[in-house]
Amino acid sequence: MVDKAFLHQARCQASEWARSLLARNPDTWVILDTETTGLDPKAEVIQIGVIDGRGNVLMDNVLVKPTRSIPPEATAVHHITNDMVINAPSFPNVLPQLLEVVRGKLLVVYNANYDIRLLIQSAKAHNINFRLGIEARTCAMLKYAEWVGDWNEEYQSFRWQKLQGGDHSALGDCYATLDVIKKMANSE
Repeated sequence: MVDKAFLHQARCQASEWARSLLARNPDTWVILDTETTGLDPKAEVIQIGVIDGRGNVLMDNVLVKPTRSIPPEATAVHHITNDMVINAPSFPNVLPQLLEVVRGKLLVVYNANYDIRLLIQSAKAHNINFRLGIEARTCAMLKYAEWVGDWNEEYQSFRWQKLQGGDHSALGDCYATLDVIKKMANSE
């Protein structure tokens, strides 16, 4: 069992991370989110959203045509259908825009490991050797889990928290991530 001092320190550190991020030049960091065909090792990105540190839209729910169909279970979550992506550009056509908006920036993602994995999987589906070319990345979900402070004894880590306020669109989840960062920054 962890003590209250440990939980308090973790919360303070997460708040400090959020304040530090918001104090940075907002042109030096971006928030990215994706919607996908699923969770499995063959899943692909079908929507990309990116905002800068001010909340300005850099990629506005850009649809991406996957190499395989979108399963009904995925559509039930994000409401993106196969018909919606039939004429969308493929990942190789969207990739240059994505690389341009994230290049040299700190990349902030809610569940960074998942979104980065899906970007890599999407590139592999098109036989592309993929590198984001980012300064660094950070996972807002892990910081938020520390801030919430729900300790999992079994895994000896903080429980991941569902993104509050997200709407399962890439852009909507970018804004929800920014709101979570602001919430963490404005508390102690």
